[in-house]
Amino acid sequence: MLSEHNPIAELVHQIQQKWVDEVSPFPKLKLTRWLINPDEARLYEGFLRLESTEHGSIPEILVAMLTPFLSEMNYSQNLIRDWIKNYREDLKTQEKLQQKGINKIWDHQPFSAGAELRDNDFDKLLLEMLSSFKMEMIERDRKLVVALFPYSIHNMQGMRNWLSEMLRKGMPDGISFMIFDHTGENYYDKVFEKFPEITKTLHVNLNMDEAVSKIAKMGNPNSPEVKFRECILEMGKAVQKNDQARLDHWGEKALLATQQSGLKSMFASAHLVYAGMLFNFKKFEKIDPMLQKGLRIAEQGLKLNDASCKPLIIQLYGYMAASKQLQKNTLDAIKMYEKQGDIAVQYQLPTMALTPYQQAYTLSRKKMPMLHDDLLKKTFGTGISLPKEELVNSSFAMIGLDFYVWQQNHQKHNEAEETDNKLTDIFGKDWKTQAKKTMAHYSGNTKETEALN
Repeated sequence: MLSEHNPIAELVHQIQQKWVDEVSPFPKLKLTRWLINPDEARLYEGFLRLESTEHGSIPEILVAMLTPFLSEMNYSQNLIRDWIKNYREDLKTQEKLQQKGINKIWDHQPFSAGAELRDNDFDKLLLEMLSSFKMEMIERDRKLVVALFPYSIHNMQGMRNWLSEMLRKGMPDGISFMIFDHTGENYYDKVFEKFPEITKTLHVNLNMDEAVSKIAKMGNPNSPEVKFRECILEMGKAVQKNDQARLDHWGEKALLATQQSGLKSMFASAHLVYAGMLFNFKKFEKIDPMLQKGLRIAEQGLKLNDASCKPLIIQLYGYMAASKQLQKNTLDAIKMYEKQGDIAVQYQLPTMALTPYQQAYTLSRKKMPMLHDDLLKKTFGTGISLPKEELVNSSFAMIGLDFYVWQQNHQKHNEAEETDNKLTDIFGKDWKTQAKKTMAHYSGNTKETEALN
């Protein structure tokens, strides 16, 4: 990525230079927005990753936070929790500081404890925490930039309200936020119109298609990996142009190239990718046998101790379930989703089991009610056993609400109260309200609440 001949590195350099020219010289800026196209999100994520290391080139200290935005009520609280968790786990940075004779230790205990108080002012606590961190860990003349790059935003109006409130409270000296917005959508315009003197919008014209094409073809052209990358690129173009014949041409080439590699994981991946793209044409007569074959190949790879086949197997079951669902084969779809979850638990990846289990009991609610209760109990039982920090950024609040409502409907009031207390401890006292909003989002409530990723 750092090579000047790497087309992606060249694009990242354009982003870095834009920041250095238009943001770094202006310390009064408290909120900077990048206007990006959806297909550029991964590139900007790479920019954040690079600037979070010693190889970054902007003069500020940048810390990227991927915490999902669930609501304005608990976003600051979740940011505090994730910040402290990341600090405690970043042993490499602490070791590097010690090797250089810098024995800096930040006392996060007051903020860790404050984040667990139910009625605390978490917005104020977040700003106090950032100010404390900067004072203890960062040189006085360097600015701390917190890049907010949430995996998902469940309430865009709530996000706007949160940003406005943070700016209204007054950001501490030497601290600012960086956010990302979609070109043409401009979700945050109202915030920037309200605070024009301390905000800035940036945009860089990037030729992503050309860069991706160059990357796909880099390396030995006879390498199966290079061939596979090129096939994926061309398959994607075929889908965009609604050209199934072209998709089949490059899909078959992908299968051939990966089979010749001798790597079961790569061969199975080709089946997964090709079948996934065929969903756009609803060619289930090709999709189903291709997924079955991909599963057999991945299972063979796992027997050969290729651990990378585990997530492939989980994904393949998910695709198989989706295919059955789209074909109105509800019972098989439910079984496949449940199997997907079971496999994730078997592979000791229980967090990956929550969504397929949730899909299984949701699908069964109207179509196969005799299966619903056991599936719901299984889903909640799997989730509640996970560490709190893993649940905060998952779909477990929605699962918990479904389970809570089910308990109430079945007159299990004591159990429902216990569930309420457990979920309150994880997500905060307004967890039921926020879970309902999230459910509305996933039901296609509004376009504005789509994830910025």
